[in-house]
Formats: sequence, C-alpha cells, structure tokens
Amino acid sequence: MEKSNVIINMSDLPEYARTELIDFYEFLKEKHKVRSDFFVESNENPLFRFISSPIKVDRVRRLSRDQIHER
Repeated sequence: MEKSNVIINMSDLPEYARTELIDFYEFLKEKHKVRSDFFVESNENPLFRFISSPIKVDRVRRLSRDQIHER
C-alpha cells in the first residue's frame, strides 16, 4: 500500500466497532510517533554522559575458565 490520504467509510459499522477502530488508530499513531527527544545529546542526560566518557581501569585481570565458574 502506498502512502496517501485514505478515507474510510465507517458508517456501515456498528457504534462499538467505530469506537474500537478509532481507539486502534490512536494507538497506532502513538506507537509510531517519532520521538526527537529520545536521543538528546547534552550533559544533563545521564546516559549520554556515561557513553561519552570511557571507563578507566588500572589493570585488567584475566581469569581462567575455572576461576570464572568457581563458586
């Protein structure tokens, strides 16, 4: 289906079906809404601060397989 303005004739449907169709349409609009504020790159955003700063360690300790699974 190509993107275009579609007109749906709902007059043939009973009242409860019209309400259900409108509710579903509103759900789809909300679900597929583009969120421009989701990836805000600023210093106030804790996720952005975490990703932008590297994690520094003094020394990497390699463990053997037995040490990893030891309880």
